Amino acid sequence: MNRAKVETLAAEMRDRLAFLCGYVENEPEVRDLFDLIVCLAVDYATLRRRLLSRTTNAFGHRPEELAAALNLNICIRSMYRRLGATIIDARQPPPKVAAAILDAARRLHPLEP
Repeated sequence: MNRAKVETLAAEMRDRLAFLCGYVENEPEVRDLFDLIVCLAVDYATLRRRLLSRTTNAFGHRPEELAAALNLNICIRSMYRRLGATIIDARQPPPKVAAAILDAARRLHPLEP
């Protein structure tokens, strides 16, 4: 993740709600720029099923990729818990997950109705 680009995005969105999604290895270098960190958590079986059944991306179909993703899932969730991130159960239907993310954001930055 390019810190300068994230700083620019943060400055441009200072008075608005913005989301930057995903995980990258150098995330600790930019973490201080975020007001809220949310971790979408799923269990082993759900992640395995989702990776193996998706058709838009082949990552996770090969045994070594699947194993790496499943191991990373456990490590990531533990790391975000230690950081005090908001943990959301992403096994729920997408509209419920989205609502939970927005609720967490609204607690930090109340939005106008």
